[in-house]
Amino acid sequence: MSTSPLVSLTIQDGIACLHLENPPVNIMSAALMDEMSAHLESIATDRTVKGVAITAAGKAFCAGADVGEHRPAQAPVMIASFGRLFRRLDALDVPVVMAVQGAALGAGFELVLMADVLLASEEATFGQPEIRLGFFAPVGVVVLPQLVGRARALEITAGGRSYTASEMAAMGIVSRVVPAAGLDEALQGWLKDLRRASPLVMRLNTRTLKRVSGAEFATRLDLAERIFLEELMTSEDPVEGIEAFYAKRRPEWKNR
Repeated sequence: MSTSPLVSLTIQDGIACLHLENPPVNIMSAALMDEMSAHLESIATDRTVKGVAITAAGKAFCAGADVGEHRPAQAPVMIASFGRLFRRLDALDVPVVMAVQGAALGAGFELVLMADVLLASEEATFGQPEIRLGFFAPVGVVVLPQLVGRARALEITAGGRSYTASEMAAMGIVSRVVPAAGLDEALQGWLKDLRRASPLVMRLNTRTLKRVSGAEFATRLDLAERIFLEELMTSEDPVEGIEAFYAKRRPEWKNR
């Protein structure tokens, strides 16, 4: 386990867990984003990792970026840290699961938009209030149209209001809404499912899903078939999975 003042990282049974620890509301300063980026760089090279979980300490998941770092003299450094973090999140070829227990606003909302599976407490709130401070959300305007359509994306980024977890679930952003007391149990359930897979096959699955997004169907299918045949089917784990299925036992993944 490696621990930093702002973000902690633990890796257990194939799951890398990042925990935001910047009280009281986990503001995303450039320093926090740089620490998180460094952890993600390390995670990306660990071929045993099957998934990433991101959680946060305190009542708020993340109330946004450091407003003070948006000043003209500081903005280039902040944006560089911001861009580096989000590019590394996007480049991960394993699923990212996030559990939101309170407010996820501004850059905190942009962070949760990078989740492949987003779990939320009934008490969680979400929104892009930057517009009311004279800013727009770079990741929000890029990602939201694909997730919720242009009209909803404009509503969220231009309106600046907060949304409940149920509203976000209705839009398809939140995967599951649970009582506050059941958030960790829901997270552990998802992670248990991820742990059952081969690390190699999980990476191929996630990478293929990300690559085919947005392309025409024929192009997507060609790519998926090529990866399936040339990368997946030339490895040992699919064979082990089949043998374990017929033997009615848990597979023993070789990760190769």
